[in-house]
Order: sequence, then C-alpha cells, then structure tokens
Amino acid sequence: MPRYLLLLHGDESSEDELSAGEKRTIVEQHLALIRELSAAGKLVASEALHHSSRTKLVRPDGRGGGTVTDGPFAETKEVVGGFYLLECADDDEAVEWAKQIPTGPSLAVEVRPVAPV
Repeated sequence: MPRYLLLLHGDESSEDELSAGEKRTIVEQHLALIRELSAAGKLVASEALHHSSRTKLVRPDGRGGGTVTDGPFAETKEVVGGFYLLECADDDEAVEWAKQIPTGPSLAVEVRPVAPV
C-alpha cells in the first residue's frame, strides 16, 4: 500500500504563546488521532519534533566529511514540528486523514507521497 508523509508545519512562536492547558489539549487530540489511525491499520509512525533551535544541517562534502550548521534554516516562521507516516490507498485518503489532524496556531499539513524504491 502506498505511504504518505504528513508534515506538520507551524509557527513556533505562536505555539510558545499557548497556555500549558491549551498545549495539553492539542497533545491529547493528537494521541486520540494516533489511536484511531492505529485501529484503522493506517499508522506507520508519528512523532513530534524538538524546537527548531535544536536542528543541525549537515552538508556532506563527498569526502566523508561535511559542514555542520546550527538551525533553523528557513527564511520563514513556519517550521516542521512533527509528522505522521501513513499507509493509504491513494492521495484522497491521505488528504482526508490530514484534515483530521488537530489544529494549532498557524498549522498547515503537507501531504507528500513517499517515492517507491
């Protein structure tokens, strides 16, 4: 079955402004969705990511070394904050699951098919 990566993009500063209770509610909604996806046999993996300030970018030099740069790297406020990796019948099913992801401040969900090997 085809796999789809649902990337959760958002503005970390907006999320930082949420109260602890608001953050907990969103986490609980994600956990409920994870249970639903698991029960439906769709979930391969799902994780939240640390703050983008913990990011490292490695640019390999082709000689076994490379340059390491501290993040974040995008010229935008939106960063990837987590993901769901699903097995879905097609693009439409993946999009329908993406619509069920709990909302947060400035959340956008990118749905990308995983390329077959």
